[in-house]
Formats: sequence, C-alpha cells, structure tokens
Amino acid sequence: MLSPTKTFLVALLVLGIPSGLDSSIVSAAEKPTTEGTPLRIVAFNVEILRAPRVRAGQIQRYRFDHARTQHHERVANIIEILRPDILNLEEVTCRESVDLLLKILHEKGLTDYRGYHIENSDSYTGMDVALISRLEPDKVEGKQIRHFYSKADDPTWRQAYSFEGFDGSKGRGTSSISRNAVYFFTIGGHKLGFLGLHLKSNPSNARANAKRSAEAEVARRIVRGEIVSRGYLPIILGDLNDYDPDVPDRDNTRSTATKVLANLKNYDSKKKGDELTNVATLMPRVADRYSSHWDWNENGARDPQDVFTLIDHILLPTEMMPYVERAFIAHGLSLNTSDHFPVVVDLRLPAK
Repeated sequence: MLSPTKTFLVALLVLGIPSGLDSSIVSAAEKPTTEGTPLRIVAFNVEILRAPRVRAGQIQRYRFDHARTQHHERVANIIEILRPDILNLEEVTCRESVDLLLKILHEKGLTDYRGYHIENSDSYTGMDVALISRLEPDKVEGKQIRHFYSKADDPTWRQAYSFEGFDGSKGRGTSSISRNAVYFFTIGGHKLGFLGLHLKSNPSNARANAKRSAEAEVARRIVRGEIVSRGYLPIILGDLNDYDPDVPDRDNTRSTATKVLANLKNYDSKKKGDELTNVATLMPRVADRYSSHWDWNENGARDPQDVFTLIDHILLPTEMMPYVERAFIAHGLSLNTSDHFPVVVDLRLPAK
C-alpha cells in the first residue's frame, strides 16, 4: 500500500501538475495545521467597474446608472461570499467605485473592510488597480498605497522594447506600467509587500507581447527597489495577461510567446532559481485552471467555442509555499459580473 506522500505524488502526476515540487509543499498539503494566522488573498479583475454619474476613461461597460450600481452589487456579493483578507481589484475606474463597494459591504454588516485607491496612469481606459482589505496596510513614505509610473524615458520606471509587425517591419517603443499598485502589510510578524498588476492584454499579438515584456522588467525593478529593499517579502498578483509555462492551462492550445511569468518569478537574476512560485501549481485539476472567459460571440453565454484561459495569477515567495492550505479559482459567477474569475489562495502564517 502506498504511503500518503507517495499517493499524493502519484495524484499530482496523474493530474498533470509539474514534477519537482518542493517536499515541504507536499508536507504542508499532507499536514494542515490550525496554528498560526489565517490569511486569504484574492486577485479579481472586475471588468470596467465604474460608479454612477462618473466619467472615467474612454471605455464603458454600462451606460446607465442603474446597471452600474447593480454591477457594484454583484461584485460586493462576491466579496461577501469569498471574505478575502486582502483583495487586489483590477479594472476599477475611480475612487467612487471603491467607496460604493465599501458602502454596500458595510450595509451588509461587513464593516471591517476598508478601501484604498490611487489614480493610475492609463488615461485612455481609466482602469486602476485598487485594494480592499480587512487588515490595515503599513504606511510607507506616509502612504498606504502607491503607484509607480514615468512618462519620460526614466531608466528606473520605463523600459525600451522592439517588435516585428505583421508586414515584417521593425517597431520600437518604451513602456512603463500604467496600471499598478503597491501596498504593504505586517501580519503575525510577516512583512509582505504586494505588487498588484494589470499588464498589457493580448498574448497572441507580437507588439502587445513586447510591451508586456517591458512592463514585466519594470515590475521586477519595483519588486527589488521598493519591496525587497524595505525588508518585505514580495507578492505579485493580478491580471498578468499571459500564460505560465510551468502551469498546464485548461486550454492546451495556448502557450506563452514571452518570458513574462518566468521573469516575474525570477525577479532577481543574480540568485539561483525562482524567488516566486505560482499558487496555481497547487490547483489539482487542470480543468479548473482558467481565470478568464472570452465570450467571442458576445452573447452573454458560455459556449463551446469560447476561450477559457489562465491569465490571472498570484505569485508567492517560494519560501511561503509551505504555508498554503488551498489555492483555487472561484468560477461561480456569471458573465454580467465579470469576464474574469477571482483567484484565491489561503495561507496560514506561522507565528514569528
């Protein structure tokens, strides 16, 4: 008869999880503990969340205030169900949306939630990365949420890139990260620095891939220069708009044309191995590994021809992976809430 450890490893192989998982991860999965501080982290793209009577960006999902209010109600329902401790929200378009979500949550009796918004730099879409949390963020340089962007060719927050066009022509550009937020927590003695991202979309387009790769280089600098240098362990999360070659996707026809995920996980090239690990490696069913639904015919329904892919990720410090109790994607919401699904990871942080 197989031992529990061998049985677990056989199950991983059958389900298609990459080999080479650290033995401490296996041990953590075998021996859950009730000791330590529980922590639920969620990353959720809420698809152009815009408050009533607010103009923000050039893209709108709902024209009328009633529909916008109901969108906020549905997002608040998801928050009520999942009860995250730390929620990274992508595609929030304004501070008023964060305030409205909090108002609804507080009316539900969830008065421990607070919201943190900082205007991002995507002037066309107006999309921002925001934070809703039951925990109080640390103040860094007097702020609880920060944003890093440069319009000029700043070598710190901007990166050059090149690409080949459809006609074979060569193109060049520079990019900063127009949609990002950085925030910090000290939880049970653990100092955690979060980089919430919403990177350039379209992983099948050469120019978009080049721009996203440049954004990833800037993200690595933020991690090294603004998080690790302050003594915090970095966590990268959000809509990264790319595939992780280390995590088999539900859609096996999709694969990355970039090193975006590889470079984000190995944010310090001077060190051997990856500093971060994708929590999706602990999702046992490959069929569950999708966070995005492209409704290609825009009929508001789930059709066989639709595209379901894993492009939203939570990257944890590799040394924290033994603290993971569960990782999953919450698929129980309709397309009128979002075209993305929340990525969830539950940890139990040991006392320090």
